[in-house]
Amino acid sequence: MFGYIECNRSKLSKEEQERYRSVYCGLCRNLKLRYGELERMSLSYDMTFVILFLSSLYEPKEETADFRCGIHPLRPRSGVENRFTEYAADMTVALAYYKALDDWKDEKKAGKRWYGDRLKKAYAEVEKVYPRQCKAITDSLQELDFIEQAPGANADQAINCSGRMLSELFVYEEDFWSNSLRAFGYELGRFIYLMDAAMDYKKDMKTGNYNPLFEMKKKPEEMEPILGLPLGNAMEVFEKLPLVQDEHLLRNILYGGVWQQYYAKIRGKEKTDG
Repeated sequence: MFGYIECNRSKLSKEEQERYRSVYCGLCRNLKLRYGELERMSLSYDMTFVILFLSSLYEPKEETADFRCGIHPLRPRSGVENRFTEYAADMTVALAYYKALDDWKDEKKAGKRWYGDRLKKAYAEVEKVYPRQCKAITDSLQELDFIEQAPGANADQAINCSGRMLSELFVYEEDFWSNSLRAFGYELGRFIYLMDAAMDYKKDMKTGNYNPLFEMKKKPEEMEPILGLPLGNAMEVFEKLPLVQDEHLLRNILYGGVWQQYYAKIRGKEKTDG
């Protein structure tokens, strides 16, 4: 996950901001208690969205815990947790493990290898509980690596790899909603991959790393309509789901929050240039 699936706080009520923070803090606390202090560094708003989204659909029982946070020690924090908090923490560890391995391969920094080794045992435990999701991560990242290294890499194939990986992460278990959740995750994964490509465009030009925008012959400022296609498909699925709890918060994320970094970097640059 890349950190793009976040809320637009300025458009939320105080109650919604508190709800968002409490779910985020609940995930942070869960990571610390079950995996360790360092694993909290892999915390993301993307996985906070996964918790909110699945919780809205399945409406699980929630528990609230007050605790002291080492990062914010001045006053007690309150975290909300449910079964999807644990799931999101497990998926965070799985993704962090593979990111550490990928970073080590690209950067050869000892710290990345050390963190990957640290996560190896935890990942093995996650894989036992969620073999389908972990296989999707492994298969998709291996295929993506092959595509990105191949001469004349196919942009559509690379984009779809990200979609397939996220499609399985949104399916907590096989049930009536599985097809809809896969469709939603697939389109959101494609959006995230394209968004990341747009944001990394200049860096990838300098380093020579693969970027699908090169093959597409598109610049970041030209990507908004293209980014809107998979996101629009995801929204179409979203609108058909019976989501009531946190509906406005989820809409805030999907209809506005996901664009914040793009607008700040790309549109901000356009204004500066103008």
